Amino acid sequence: MDTQDAIGALGDPGLCEVARARLAAQGRAAVGPLIRALLTTDSLQVRARIGGLLNRDIGPDLAFDDVLEALAAAPDETSRRRLGSTFTAFRSVDRFVDALRHPFPAVRSSAAFGIQSVCMVAFGRSPRPGVDYVRVTEALIPLLGDPDPDVAQRAEWALGLLGPATHEPLRRVRAHGPGRLRARALATLAASGGEEALSAADRAAVERLIRVKLPRDRARPLDLCSASWLAVPTEDQQSIVQALGLHEIRPATFALGYDIVAHDTMDGAEYGRVYVTPAVDGWTLVLGPWCSPVDPERDADVLAVVTSLSRRYGRAQAYFFGEQGGGSGWLVAEGGAVLRRRSATERTCDADLAMGSPLPEELTAGLEEGLTPKDSEDDWESFATYLAPVLAGRLGVSPFDLEPGTPVRGAGFTALTPYAREHGRPATGAYAI
Repeated sequence: MDTQDAIGALGDPGLCEVARARLAAQGRAAVGPLIRALLTTDSLQVRARIGGLLNRDIGPDLAFDDVLEALAAAPDETSRRRLGSTFTAFRSVDRFVDALRHPFPAVRSSAAFGIQSVCMVAFGRSPRPGVDYVRVTEALIPLLGDPDPDVAQRAEWALGLLGPATHEPLRRVRAHGPGRLRARALATLAASGGEEALSAADRAAVERLIRVKLPRDRARPLDLCSASWLAVPTEDQQSIVQALGLHEIRPATFALGYDIVAHDTMDGAEYGRVYVTPAVDGWTLVLGPWCSPVDPERDADVLAVVTSLSRRYGRAQAYFFGEQGGGSGWLVAEGGAVLRRRSATERTCDADLAMGSPLPEELTAGLEEGLTPKDSEDDWESFATYLAPVLAGRLGVSPFDLEPGTPVRGAGFTALTPYAREHGRPATGAYAI
């Protein structure tokens, strides 16, 4: 079985192991033919086996340089993607560090991703033994100013996942330059260690920037695919802070508040923090997973909170909306009494959360969408999964309907919830301002 026959046999379940052994035994001589086959075969299984041969059986000492050269010469995106996947799987940190200086952007980007894959300490992973994280960090930092934006972004992502060893080198860039790297160094620090990783000077600068932006801040629509919020018909933010037991109040623009809510929603329902909007059209909105009326972890507490708020302000509401199949939920109270709670999330607990009769606004919204009382219950149930933002707008103010012309009074802020007192402060990150 010659080299081409062995490569052809990689797709044969009965011969693939024999073919693999033959090709591995050829070492460097098999690398070129394997790379050519990687670029021409349509079989995912064969490409995976070729990758395994190059990465493990033949190994980086014999295959790394040839794969790097092929990646640099790749004529199209498909070729770059296939070679890049094989290249980043070598798990050779020293070689990746050397490749960060390569003249071709695809190689620099792939080398940064290879370092990220091998050295990442995020998500509970331990530092890789034997890796000099400071050296790796100092090799990646110049790429934050790379002329290719994809390379610069990849370097920022990689550095953000390498842990505390990156913080001091990045703080030096913030303090001493070069200037073209400072902005991304700040974002990388915030992503890696939150505001705690920033110097006192940087924290003060961020706070000044927020204060400068707030007087000109305008309402904007919430553009998240999943959100939870309270709606209270009052402009008295301070009384809401007291009623909800919020603390650690910090000024925030709409952009900053929404970005924090996005992170807290997508990263596993962070209940310790909320964004409180300025008064918008006479209402104050409180956004964050802590506000969901249909979250099994929160529904009882939110029921009590909304009921209490409605007793104090006459009305109060809570909503959940998950655009991509998450469904809807709403809770409406007046004068201390619940008028309606509905969960339309297609979960088994939906029926257990139901309280009150359908509101006239629910029925009207359905009729306006073409539904009739004769339509099936399934049709009405399907419609209800998208109803929360519509219902919020009909009953008061929906964050999805805000726009620059929406009347605004005061300034928004973030705050910690009572949950944070018991479970600790939420982790911070890099957010838009």
